[in-house]
Amino acid sequence: MSETAGTYIDLGWEFHAKKQYDQAIEQFRKAIEMDGNAVDAYYGLGLSCKARGEKETAIQAFERVLALAPTLEDRARAQILSRLAQAHLETLRGSNGEA
Repeated sequence: MSETAGTYIDLGWEFHAKKQYDQAIEQFRKAIEMDGNAVDAYYGLGLSCKARGEKETAIQAFERVLALAPTLEDRARAQILSRLAQAHLETLRGSNGEA
């Protein structure tokens, strides 16, 4: 079976759902290596890093979501991802490292 960015994103979400954040982060990073514009991978990376308390990495991932979301063809999805990423950024920037 040939792995694609989507395969790694799916695996990342499976690990995230099980609260296995280290494994989730690893899978999201693999997806990003394969496709540097994989907005879903950056969003998952942001959530997993936030859950682990890795504030700066989470902020960087959510900022990348904001940069990439406008490139999505699905405008409604782009708006939703942008709003979610912005809300996470506000939470992260307003906290003292506690996600």
